[in-house]
Amino acid sequence: MKTLSLTLLFVLAFLTPSFAKTFKIPEEKAFASITIPDDWQSKEIDNGVESQSADNEVYFAVEATDAKGMDKSIEEAVKYLQEQGVTVDDKTMKSTEGKVNGMDGVDVSWKGKDKEGDADISLTILAVTKEKILLITYWASPEGTKKHDKELGAIIKSVKGVM
Repeated sequence: MKTLSLTLLFVLAFLTPSFAKTFKIPEEKAFASITIPDDWQSKEIDNGVESQSADNEVYFAVEATDAKGMDKSIEEAVKYLQEQGVTVDDKTMKSTEGKVNGMDGVDVSWKGKDKEGDADISLTILAVTKEKILLITYWASPEGTKKHDKELGAIIKSVKGVM
């Protein structure tokens, strides 16, 4: 009976679908990784990955850059948000520093608007090393932020340096 139970568990383990996918950032010469739930719409982009929650309430992108290219990467992220109709209320800007999985980080966040109404927006810079940087662009409805809080927490906890 034990053999049958162990065999059944072994077979079920292979039949159980994966619930998340890990992306290397950047795909070639990766120095970081992030794990995103399978039910999110994710795709690789130049130097990273972008993803949306299944209900399209949350969007984020994680892109690799270096210390010298960080300003340009931030400019491109801001330009992308503007092209999507996202505006920020400068008066609501908050900046916090901290660590994420041992990496120094700075998060700048705002309240704002998009085509559908109120929005939460942030740009987060994580230093994997002094030269290798991740830029995380985040934009969501306030409801999406609340609804996907646990998933977002797990996604951020999954960001790791892979040097």
